[in-house]
This record gives sequence, structure tokens and C-alpha cells, in this order.
Amino acid sequence: MICTAGSSTQARAIADEARKALKEKAGLAPIGVEGKDEGWWVLSDFGDVIVHVFQEDARQYYAIDQTWADAQVVQESEAA
Repeated sequence: MICTAGSSTQARAIADEARKALKEKAGLAPIGVEGKDEGWWVLSDFGDVIVHVFQEDARQYYAIDQTWADAQVVQESEAA
């Protein structure tokens, strides 16, 4: 999952909500979380699921969307 946050506070909140949802709906707990203190790019590794929450400038800088441009898009209904 890749998304953009408007601030470091919002990035941390999105990452926290993603963690809660993955725990409740899929029983997944993060293997590791990086960048939460700064909130510029919060990366949460759940094994089969990786959550990237970027602030806009970080998302443009790392251009991760281009790296994964050829990846299959999975809708929530397919993944659940």
C-alpha cells in the first residue's frame, strides 16, 4: 500500500490505523516499522503486506510509484 499524508502527524496516524486494521481484519502484526518518529516516510513491514505512508515531497523524491508501476493492483475486496 502506498499513500500520501499532508503532515508528519497525519502520516503517523495513517500508519497507526493501517496497523490496527491489518491486526483486526487479517491478524497481521508488523515485523518492523521505520520512520515513525520523523513521519516523513513511515514504512511498516507486515511480511506479505508493506505499507508506505509518505509526505508529498518524500513520495516525489523516492518515486516509489515508478518502481512498482508494473505490479498487479489488488482491490480491497480481492485481498480481504
